[in-house]
Amino acid sequence: MHAAHLMATDGVTHVELVGRDPGRVTLHAARVTERAGQAGAGVRLTTSTTFDEALAAADGVVITTPGSTHPDLVRRAIRTGSPVFVEKPLTLGASEYARLLDDIEAAGADEKVMVGYHRRHSPEFTALKGVLDSGRAGALRAVFAYDHDKYAADPENLAGSGGIFADMMAHDFDLIPWLVEEQAESVYAVGSVVAHEEYRRHDQLDTACALLSFSSGLTATISVMRGHASGQDVRTVVHGTDGSFAVGEADGRAVTQIEVDGQVSSPGRAFEGYQDRFETAFVHEMQDFVALISGRGPNHSTPASGVHGVELLDAAQRSFASGRPEPVRPLREVSR
Repeated sequence: MHAAHLMATDGVTHVELVGRDPGRVTLHAARVTERAGQAGAGVRLTTSTTFDEALAAADGVVITTPGSTHPDLVRRAIRTGSPVFVEKPLTLGASEYARLLDDIEAAGADEKVMVGYHRRHSPEFTALKGVLDSGRAGALRAVFAYDHDKYAADPENLAGSGGIFADMMAHDFDLIPWLVEEQAESVYAVGSVVAHEEYRRHDQLDTACALLSFSSGLTATISVMRGHASGQDVRTVVHGTDGSFAVGEADGRAVTQIEVDGQVSSPGRAFEGYQDRFETAFVHEMQDFVALISGRGPNHSTPASGVHGVELLDAAQRSFASGRPEPVRPLREVSR
């Protein structure tokens, strides 16, 4: 996906795909070419199985491997001085995040490492943030965020993901404080296996919820699911004293409506998956990364800006284990 979007981005002349299996990389290259279509016709696409050799010749690197591999690859990339885009999560734990952040900052690379929180690049979410920053909603009272994937990931492929809190809920742990400009004080998290029994055998969850509490009185409720029968369902609703604003409540909403007269309305077209739901955001994300490489744009999601999201993830994981609300602890305290 990212490779195809890069090929369609102005200023990009060469994209190289890197992977351990030559056959798989070649197959993926064919799919990238097909997806990029005419927009990528003038861009050279090559493949490699050697990360460091490819890195040495690159102006920037995009890392989309399993989360457990991210710290090592990021460290190798920043040694070259190249800008790095790395999919979330940057690391799977708070201690590892603190160590990697130290290494990134020691290399003077915080502004060169962009973490893949695509909603920060989404026109709909940046518009929502603009509304909230302007004060049009008044004092914020409640946020409700829904992140329900249509397709359930193969549990065998989730071993290096960090689980549902790190792999899915991390988006909202990053998004909500960014939107409301406030840090949470506590997190209460619960989770279960409801729809996909095979998840239990792999120590994974398919359903989870978290309640974030803020000192201002604001609360935020996050719901995540793997395998949402009605389609890809990503919505965020913010209620304030002067107004309520929503993202995702109109086009592509994967919920069947029941009218005031009891009529059950068939849902319209729902998004097929997260790539369909956030196609525009992913395009903007790669455009913003290319602008960062060329010195024409800022970094919208530095590792330093993601620290509170990691603190929320740690609190959620502790809460799930303890069965009670847990205070949000500073990263340096968590990482001791």
